[in-house]
Amino acid sequence: MDRRLSYLVIAFAIVGLCISGYSFAHHESFVSGAICSLNETFNCDVVNRGPFSELFGVPVALIGLVGYGFLVAAGVVCLKRPEDISARTFLMLAAMGGLGFSFYLTGLEAFVLKTWCLLCLTSQISILIIFASSAYLRYSVRKRPV
Repeated sequence: MDRRLSYLVIAFAIVGLCISGYSFAHHESFVSGAICSLNETFNCDVVNRGPFSELFGVPVALIGLVGYGFLVAAGVVCLKRPEDISARTFLMLAAMGGLGFSFYLTGLEAFVLKTWCLLCLTSQISILIIFASSAYLRYSVRKRPV
């Protein structure tokens, strides 16, 4: 079960990397946001190029790339060293930080921008799955008999 959860974390972190990579390319005008700019309610352009698309001058999508990269690496460490409680703890705390940041961004979409980015929502689902899986991994460590 632990190996499957580690693989699940890695898979969804790779999904997050892909989403963040595309969002970063969109932010930097390398690609169009047409695939997720459907109408006024669902518009990636408003979210990904608007006033909240950067934090202290750093594109939010770039922060996502780095964060999901850490999650991939942490997932691999948990896969390679399944009994390492510190690796599982780091993974869970990193996922918790990512989930909190994602909630903040989703709050901006809902209450400030009043528009949704489909890529961002997909990223939200990915980080939620990563967090739930990492929390289960962290607290499922079996104690060895002495």
